[in-house]
Amino acid sequence: MSRQWYYVAIAIIFISLLIRQPLLFLVGLLVLLILLATAIWIRYCLHDLRYTREFSQQRALFGEEITLSISLENAKMLPLPWVEIEDTVPRSLRFSGRNLRVNMSTNSVLLESLFSLRWYERVTRRYTVQCLARGVHTFGPTRLRSGDVFGFQTREESLSNRQFLLVYPMVVPLTSFGLPARHPFGDQRTPRRLLEDPSRVVGVRDYAYGDELRRIHWKATARAMQLQSKVYQPTTTYTLVLFLNVLANIDIYYGIHPEWQELAICAAASVANWAIDQGFAVGLYANTRMYMPELSMKTSSGHEEDEDEAGKVDAIIADQLKRRRIHLPPASNEEQRKRIMEVLARIHAYFGSSIEELLQRERTRLPAGSTVVLVTSTISDQLLDSLARMRQSGHTVAILFIGDTPAPKLPTIPVYHIGGEDTWKQLLAQYATERGIEQPESGEQAVERLLIPAGFRL
Repeated sequence: MSRQWYYVAIAIIFISLLIRQPLLFLVGLLVLLILLATAIWIRYCLHDLRYTREFSQQRALFGEEITLSISLENAKMLPLPWVEIEDTVPRSLRFSGRNLRVNMSTNSVLLESLFSLRWYERVTRRYTVQCLARGVHTFGPTRLRSGDVFGFQTREESLSNRQFLLVYPMVVPLTSFGLPARHPFGDQRTPRRLLEDPSRVVGVRDYAYGDELRRIHWKATARAMQLQSKVYQPTTTYTLVLFLNVLANIDIYYGIHPEWQELAICAAASVANWAIDQGFAVGLYANTRMYMPELSMKTSSGHEEDEDEAGKVDAIIADQLKRRRIHLPPASNEEQRKRIMEVLARIHAYFGSSIEELLQRERTRLPAGSTVVLVTSTISDQLLDSLARMRQSGHTVAILFIGDTPAPKLPTIPVYHIGGEDTWKQLLAQYATERGIEQPESGEQAVERLLIPAGFRL
């Protein structure tokens, strides 16, 4: 507060002493005490004030309810009559029983809380969050506001305490897309390929150049006094490879067509989930990158750097960009299911390479006899040429077409029309009806749903 108020209080006390007025002296003393108390509160109200945010789990299936716990601790002798907290939370998630204030500048919402803390007191509040949107959701930053008991002055502090919650994509039975449940991509299965099961060791042999370190049998090596490698029992498996064509279709509101993109991701997740349940080795490739805000990108701060430092920065950026690429070779274990779901959860529209370039690059690397399933909303002559080369290499090819128009009929490649915007809305409506969830107003939120089959576990 202005120093003039201190001068006024001192003047009142001085005058009361001169004219010997006890009541006026008390008024001046009270004003001075109020000013001193206000100054102390303003200076120390945010000192040793600790705010923490915790999730009951960092990864969630769609439709799961997780618990968000926020704690505020006043680790000092000074009590706080009021502390206001504004925590930035994702707009696409729902907080049960809470009305959130929309922050129009960042397209997010604010979770507001009001606390009153005594000395050395800690208060925890818990909120139920409905995970109704696929993706990586950012929580934070947080703004703390407090002040004196009289409300004369306030003090604010911003915390850069961003945390991330990952929600897996929608998975539905294949019959929801009009695909047969048993053999959706043809009655005749492709030949199985020979694999080795690392969980079944049937013997040992001498170490051969190129054997992986995890293949070495250390106990047998100690007995034989030379390196011995494990011999695994051979098994066979089918292989299904998913190619996802992610396009940034121009939309007047979002810059992309959100319904088509979410339906394509839903179809890819559903096919992958079905294939792993059927014992297929499943791989996933896409012509986009993953959204990974957890990775802090190291860039130059604007100062001049020597060539060595610039080269290090470029190497770090190149390594992180490589990690963001969607390139999952086929595998058939439960970890592969989790990897595929996490990758699909992190997909966002990105102007990367074309799907034709991706098919051409991966064609020679696929296991022999693989079933190739392409999820796309566009079909071009160049794309058909790439798929024809896939067929010539001995692969079975099928297309899952996403769009509001009917799927084109091709003489050699089966094309399945999954649907378009109406199909996506019907899936959302079906999910909301089965679980009694009130759907948000159209255009307010980009909401995605997840229908979990009985055998789906992460």
